[in-house]
Amino acid sequence: MTLAGDLAPVYQPRLQPQVRRLVLRGLSCQVRQWGAAEASVMVLLHGARDVSASFQFVVDALRGAWCVVAPDWRGHGGSDWTPGSYWQAELMADLDALLDVVAPDRAVVLVGHSMGGNVASLYAGMAPHRVTRLVMLDALGDLLHRLPVKVDEILRLVLQTRHTPAAGAGYAGLADLADRLRRHNPRLAAGRAHYLAGAMARALPDGRFAWARDPNFRRSLPSLHTVEDWGVVWRAITAPVLAIRSADPRPNAPTSDPAEAARREAFFRDLTRITLAETGHNLHHDAPEAVAHAIEAFAAAPHDAPRLPR
Repeated sequence: MTLAGDLAPVYQPRLQPQVRRLVLRGLSCQVRQWGAAEASVMVLLHGARDVSASFQFVVDALRGAWCVVAPDWRGHGGSDWTPGSYWQAELMADLDALLDVVAPDRAVVLVGHSMGGNVASLYAGMAPHRVTRLVMLDALGDLLHRLPVKVDEILRLVLQTRHTPAAGAGYAGLADLADRLRRHNPRLAAGRAHYLAGAMARALPDGRFAWARDPNFRRSLPSLHTVEDWGVVWRAITAPVLAIRSADPRPNAPTSDPAEAARREAFFRDLTRITLAETGHNLHHDAPEAVAHAIEAFAAAPHDAPRLPR
């Protein structure tokens, strides 16, 4: 299978997901699930302007018996858009509602990339009894240029743009979306780019394609204002934490500044950090086998830290 204008074959998944819809806090959300429901549950949370299918390459590289669950966040992929907010607190509450359905009586291994990792870290601090392991993929709180948050400027923008719908760019075909992904991440293999383009696109009435996400998502207000605010929640995490860093971080990423990264990591009581060579921000695309191996090795490691009572 190929995309028009490009001879590279589209990536073929080893494991096909079951795709279903769940109503979470009044919104219809698309959720992918791989593996048997009775297996240990691993929840994968994608980043901003991404989709749950982004984890397909990591899922294919897992070797253990897992029930892997990955939602499309509200405003992303096949999930409903909302006229309200996309604040991180809202996403955290969506995650809580998801776990009520897919793991009501079990704690889970929680894995999140970028924004998904940040939301996962907030949830692990607020509901520690529901998380056995936390894995953060290139995530360590808000980007450097976003902290401290200038609340008055963001709220003013909300009012100024309230009556102006955000517009998304249109593309002639899926191959154009794949090219855009590869320009953003030169390490991304062509076959994987084509697979992601198909999963991340929505058809427009004029026959073109756009990204399957709400353009208004960019207007959301961060839920925390300072690094110290993040630290209050991070100190409450009782699960062991694995921070998987990319070797080539974005210039404004917290991990691009060693001193800032160390300051943030100090809030965690039990954190292990590894860095994957030859990876950029989307390390789950660049080195999915290494990411999968690190997650499973970490999940299997013994740990005797005290747990909070349920």
